[in-house]
Amino acid sequence: MKDPAILIFRSAALGDFILASPALEQVRLTFPHAKIVLLTTQSASKTQRNKVAQYAGDAKSLPWVELARPHLIDDVRVLSGLSFGNLLALRKSLRGYRFERAILMLDPCAPRIGRIKKMLLLFALLGLVPQSGWRGRGSLAGDRAALKAAGLLRHHVHGPLQFLSELPVPQQYEDSKLRFDLRPGPDAHAWATRWLAEHIPKDAECIAVSPGAIQPHKRWPIEKYAELCQTLLVRRPQARLLIIGVRADAEYGAILRAVDPTRIYDLMGATSIAQSAALLTRCDMLVGNDGGSMHLGDAMGCPTVSIVPGIEYPDSIEPWHNQALAIRHAVPCAPCYNFTFCPEGHNRCMLDISVAQVLDRCLSVLERPPMTESLPV
Repeated sequence: MKDPAILIFRSAALGDFILASPALEQVRLTFPHAKIVLLTTQSASKTQRNKVAQYAGDAKSLPWVELARPHLIDDVRVLSGLSFGNLLALRKSLRGYRFERAILMLDPCAPRIGRIKKMLLLFALLGLVPQSGWRGRGSLAGDRAALKAAGLLRHHVHGPLQFLSELPVPQQYEDSKLRFDLRPGPDAHAWATRWLAEHIPKDAECIAVSPGAIQPHKRWPIEKYAELCQTLLVRRPQARLLIIGVRADAEYGAILRAVDPTRIYDLMGATSIAQSAALLTRCDMLVGNDGGSMHLGDAMGCPTVSIVPGIEYPDSIEPWHNQALAIRHAVPCAPCYNFTFCPEGHNRCMLDISVAQVLDRCLSVLERPPMTESLPV
């Protein structure tokens, strides 16, 4: 007899996948008897998929999914294209399950046209299976200011949780009880333990720095990162800096390591997602550009100072547990909702953030008394 199953559709790279992890846990809790199958792709946009592929390795590489297997997800299918052949092969690969429900995990106020397309996709794959997660109010194709004023443009964590209100017996959740139960795994933790023992003094303060970003207009200038690193090393004599990121941003790692090769370690492209996650569980702080690394650090319980562009409204994309530490610079053209380039061409929302501002926020973290309890991971 076929296994009962729930199909989840979430289009996501690292950051968006992490923001959906509380919803993944809620699916597991709500349907404990069912196999949880994730249908995913790096992005619904081909242009975005190509950019993410530069970071992940290829268009089908989804290493972040392993952080949720097998405790939240039992199986994964990758949507590699919408051709008839691809959809037919995908439909056949799902025949081993008896799907009881399909769940769309969308961002708050996702465009209605996009919702309809995803619903039709799931219908083509599964047939007349009940679908949840598509009934959220509003649309990003409408008046965003009005949606924000109405309280609909909430944090991206909330969008994937929409399905709970659409179940036959609607359920509620509390923000304070949401968990990011992502697990690097024993091999990654063992690697992090060995690396730290070989490179970092026992009494050192570990500060992770993530200067990369997929989109150029989400990057704080590397010259400012270099100044920040230099000042942190002066102000924190026991500090060691770990530059993390992907091979595509390797030039940034080399620039920052040159600031002080004896106390700065360039790990750009040298670690897997799981290894980076394991390292972040042991770091005293993470600072960097808005993106997947920030959400990964936040999920691992690392105090996270994120430098956030004016693409979306405040309180929408900041790392969940560290929203108060996020740094933004208000500009008249924000939010622009342009995810590929600065429409005005000046990128002032990032360029005008000063080193002093970021340094003060970092020192406020490093100089505060240690927490008696860590965040659940």
